[in-house]
Amino acid sequence: MRILVFGETIWDVYPDKSTLGGASLNFCANLALLGDETWLFTGLGRDELGRRAAEMIRDYGIRDDFIQLSDRPTGQCIVTLGEGGMPSYHVLQDTAYDNLRADDGTIDAIGKAGFDVFYFNTLSQRSPVSRASVRAILDRVNFPEIFCDVNIREGCWDRDSLALCMERATVAKVSREEAHFFPDCGLTDPALPFPDAVHKAFPNVRLLVYTLDADGSAVYDYETGTAHFSGKPEAVEVVSTVGAGDCYGASFLHCWMAAGDIAEAIRFAADRCRVVVSNTEAIPEAFVREAKEKAQ
Repeated sequence: MRILVFGETIWDVYPDKSTLGGASLNFCANLALLGDETWLFTGLGRDELGRRAAEMIRDYGIRDDFIQLSDRPTGQCIVTLGEGGMPSYHVLQDTAYDNLRADDGTIDAIGKAGFDVFYFNTLSQRSPVSRASVRAILDRVNFPEIFCDVNIREGCWDRDSLALCMERATVAKVSREEAHFFPDCGLTDPALPFPDAVHKAFPNVRLLVYTLDADGSAVYDYETGTAHFSGKPEAVEVVSTVGAGDCYGASFLHCWMAAGDIAEAIRFAADRCRVVVSNTEAIPEAFVREAKEKAQ
């Protein structure tokens, strides 16, 4: 699979350390470590964090053809972990990834690359510049699949960014805690169950990947009219849930694109998520070691 991932590269800053993250970067890294061909369309500052991020991106095996350097700082997010490892976020504004530009040459290069999937999310649209670039790419390039992750962060989304995600996606990923934003914004019918409301409002969406926290996940295949449920996941000691949703989405997509088996893709994604929540890092070192061993 060849995939172009558009969006944020952010350093997650904890009280005692900093780790590389951001939903787009995490999604891209998970796919690269699984062996997919991945390109990241992001922005990095001409600063120490940008230099370190560029090195790690290359180490993950991600292509950097579409990475743009900026005089603005590399993205940062202050993360506070609450009860059960649940994170709260303070995302810094006006950073390198907020100013991604897609000129004619860039869009032509994307069109010629023959990508199987294009990924974007709500957070990567928080600035007018980057949002216009996402829209230009979607308007001018045809992708067999478009994966959109709804990742609501306070002050970093609005109705238009949510609508663009859902109006263009063929595969949409939403968490149960985010579902209420749809009827709140007038995008879906509040009288319908959420999966039915999504299907009615956005007929372009083929699959809804619906994560349910401690209850696992569900995937709704609207083309066949079937729903697949993971059931409650195997209990593990939760250290942090940062990056778990990104891992789930990437792992599901990798397996589903390879074999077309939704049930197996759910199992595969759940297994990898258990590793993520058992670690502080969004990209566990175990995934990196596994990829390196397979490459030898």
